[in-house]
Amino acid sequence: MKIILKIILIPFKIIGFILKKLFGFIFGWISELDDDMTGEEFEQYVAEILKYNRYTNIELTKHTGDYGIDILANYQGYSYAIQCKMYHKPVGIAAIQQAYAGYIYYDCDYPIVVTNNQFTQAARELAQTNNVILWDGNYLEKLRKRANRHSIFHHYHENDEEEKDDDIDIDPDIKQLLKDNGFASIDLLVSYMHISKEEAQYILDDLEFKDYISSEDEHGIREIYF
Repeated sequence: MKIILKIILIPFKIIGFILKKLFGFIFGWISELDDDMTGEEFEQYVAEILKYNRYTNIELTKHTGDYGIDILANYQGYSYAIQCKMYHKPVGIAAIQQAYAGYIYYDCDYPIVVTNNQFTQAARELAQTNNVILWDGNYLEKLRKRANRHSIFHHYHENDEEEKDDDIDIDPDIKQLLKDNGFASIDLLVSYMHISKEEAQYILDDLEFKDYISSEDEHGIREIYF
């Protein structure tokens, strides 16, 4: 009975696979993580998520002699050396050590270890000591959802950018400040608008709620969507 059920489900799986690929081609839509991915497929998956989260100069390193780094990328003026771990168990300290050595070799600003799973306590402690950024499976899923929010309207924003910009309901001085700098942050508003951190936080939270800016990253930086 189980064999018959599996056979019946095969066409539906094929249709689902085709639809995922079609959505990805048209909209840049990224499907949920497949637990059966190979390590190389996981690296490509992470690279796609980075792409639609506005990372630039994304480069997958060669698989031999990569010094523990799988992806190189830039974001908001910083360079990142990223190690990808597709694991069925929590990632340990070896990955942290490899990422730290690799980011020094590639002369990047920050090392990142990203996994579909979690990190051991020892790995977290070592990462904190060595300033290695950790992205676990939950955080990667948040980035995927954010990427899809960007990508599904990717072409629309490119073709209709001027009209959208005119419709944005933001204080003109703040809007110009964010556009001039290309990002939003509490420190930016405090420095240039001469307001308190609490007021800056309130303004940014309101802009995020209206989907004009992203949530903040590990550096307190938010992307702007206009």
